[in-house]
Amino acid sequence: MKDADSAENNPNSKNIVITPVSCAIPNRTENAPKLSGKIPEIRIRPGSYLEGFYKKDVVTEEFFCNYEVNPDFEGAIIEAGFAIAARGENGGIRAIEAPKHKFFIATLFQPQLSSKAGKPHPIIVEFVRAAAKWKLEKAEDAVLE
Repeated sequence: MKDADSAENNPNSKNIVITPVSCAIPNRTENAPKLSGKIPEIRIRPGSYLEGFYKKDVVTEEFFCNYEVNPDFEGAIIEAGFAIAARGENGGIRAIEAPKHKFFIATLFQPQLSSKAGKPHPIIVEFVRAAAKWKLEKAEDAVLE
């Protein structure tokens, strides 16, 4: 998409795909981003990679951001081959994935914020598994050559 950009980087761009958060979270810490803290009711799309990782359809996630996907570009995102994998309680896009890719997930929430020693976030666990599998496949390919 020509001239696609973020309102944070270039607010004068013709195509602002990433825009300021449309609704702030009430009772957030002073000076915190508009979308911050633990936010419940993140709905996971059935059949998505995320549903496979979480093994449930509604989760609570931690956010720390002032920007989100511009809903005007949802059709373009889908047309480009991505799937909406999660939505917030107001319907806003909270995660996308590329179903034809081995591992491509983009989230508005930050999995590292809820990872704990001995209990890493499911997305981080699955990313490490995908990376290990990819490395093994590359090693097998090298042996066959």
